[in-house]
Amino acid sequence: MGKAEDTEMEWYTISYQKRLFAYLLLGGVLPLLIVSTIILYAADRAYESTQEKAGYAEVQRISREIDNLALAYQRLMMPFFMRDDVMAYMHGEPTDTTHLYADLYGVLSGRTGEAAVYLLPADGRRAIATDDVPRDHRLPTNLHWGVIGQAVQQDGWALIAADRTAPDQQNTVFSMAHAIRQNGKLLGAVVVDIRREALVPLIQRVQDGNEGQIILTDRYRYVMMDLLDHRGEGFSALFASAAEDETSASVFRDFVNSSAVTGIAVHLRQRTDGTPVEELIRLILAVDAAALAVTAYLAWRLSRRLWHPLHILTQAMRRARSSDDFSTQLEAHRRDEIGELARTFNGLIAHIRTLLAENRARERRLRIAEVKSLTEMTRPHFIYNTLNLIKWSAKLGDAEGAADIAVQLGKILRASVSMKEFVTVAEELSFLRTYLKIQQRRFEGRLKVTLDVDSRIMGCYVPKLILQPLVENAIQHGLESVENGGRILIIGRRDGDHILLRVKDDGQGMSEARQQEVLARQDDNHFGLYNVHMRAMLNGDANCGIDLSSAEGKGTEVRLMLKYMEEAPRDD
Repeated sequence: MGKAEDTEMEWYTISYQKRLFAYLLLGGVLPLLIVSTIILYAADRAYESTQEKAGYAEVQRISREIDNLALAYQRLMMPFFMRDDVMAYMHGEPTDTTHLYADLYGVLSGRTGEAAVYLLPADGRRAIATDDVPRDHRLPTNLHWGVIGQAVQQDGWALIAADRTAPDQQNTVFSMAHAIRQNGKLLGAVVVDIRREALVPLIQRVQDGNEGQIILTDRYRYVMMDLLDHRGEGFSALFASAAEDETSASVFRDFVNSSAVTGIAVHLRQRTDGTPVEELIRLILAVDAAALAVTAYLAWRLSRRLWHPLHILTQAMRRARSSDDFSTQLEAHRRDEIGELARTFNGLIAHIRTLLAENRARERRLRIAEVKSLTEMTRPHFIYNTLNLIKWSAKLGDAEGAADIAVQLGKILRASVSMKEFVTVAEELSFLRTYLKIQQRRFEGRLKVTLDVDSRIMGCYVPKLILQPLVENAIQHGLESVENGGRILIIGRRDGDHILLRVKDDGQGMSEARQQEVLARQDDNHFGLYNVHMRAMLNGDANCGIDLSSAEGKGTEVRLMLKYMEEAPRDD
């Protein structure tokens, strides 16, 4: 296939993928957008209708409750002021008013804060009331004025809004009055003041947490009660304009219901709440977005169906070649040539992993052999030094000392030839104490050794004979040439994922160049330090090993960093 044909094929494939993607996207999203628009319109209309019905139902319920309250007091008072003792009292005849007061309070049923009842004779010389008689109810001054005047002019109950300018009527919403007559003669009137305390709980109970401004007006549209703003009571203005209240863009719903019984109109103003519609819009947008994503994903999958497996194979081969990543496995479920190619690639990668695993196993065995070799090299070095000490003790005639050293040497040899390659810190310190007994006899009390090892690391495992060469080096190369001997401090602590062992002496020290020679094994006199350094590295990580800090004439500090191990490793 020529270059021109390749270019044409590439262009055709990309163009077909784009067309397929566009067709699937439009076919899946366009109907969804149309349906979403219809749903939003229908939901908005339904929500508006529901809110309107709920608003009218609310004002009707409040109006009925107020009617029931007014009618309840009227029914309770009708039998009362038609009684003979009440008529006798209204005529001015001597009457036991105690029962009258008790009956008036009985009408209130303990709700004296919600209403007040006044039995007022026409001459105004006396009155029976559950509260102080307001100025507007005093007779005979108001016999033909206000609510009493309206009651005198008609046969039934008269209802009128309270005078909001009167100081003693500030808590009264409206008053009801009924004229008391006998044989056509006006004897007086009974007045019932309905207070705010009776209406507020009633309205709140009907609203049941619904928001909205409730206003009660009389038949002249003067505000009797405003639950949100008392300052508007007594005026004819029903609502403040939207421009005065907030921005002109604010939208309200207004509902009103006038009672044929009391003449009281209940007004409800609610701010238009678009939250449910907005939530529905957000939900539909989320659904549309999800549908768009799913449609786009499906289109993308279909458009890449043919060449995507080859692309994956190419990427896997590139990773294996450039990054040495041999963990990739391709799906080989297909039964065509692409599936066979994937299975061949997986087999090749598996074979490479097998070869790498065998190579790592060989490297591990070599490392274990090297560690064991270093451990074995430590033993003859230490035994030679100890036998040399026994020789000099014998030459000096210290047979008892030589015998004791030989006993301690036997203990050390038994410990050193054990099969365990790793011991606990406690076992290593026990071995070290045996070694120090030999050195203490040699220095005849001139050697002072202090152990300060954290008890929390005593059960941790370290390579066998890892600490003794450090102490031996401090004695032979730091303190041996010092006439008065010296001190050695051994400190052990946990340092994160490592154990830090420090051996400090106050001997002759060494120069910076000498330190580098020791760690590079260019000084055979310090072979033990190099041995320990290599064993720590081979049994640990990059942070393990020895770090020297020394100054000539001031002593040396050897810091040994070992890997923290709660269990002894096994050589697999």
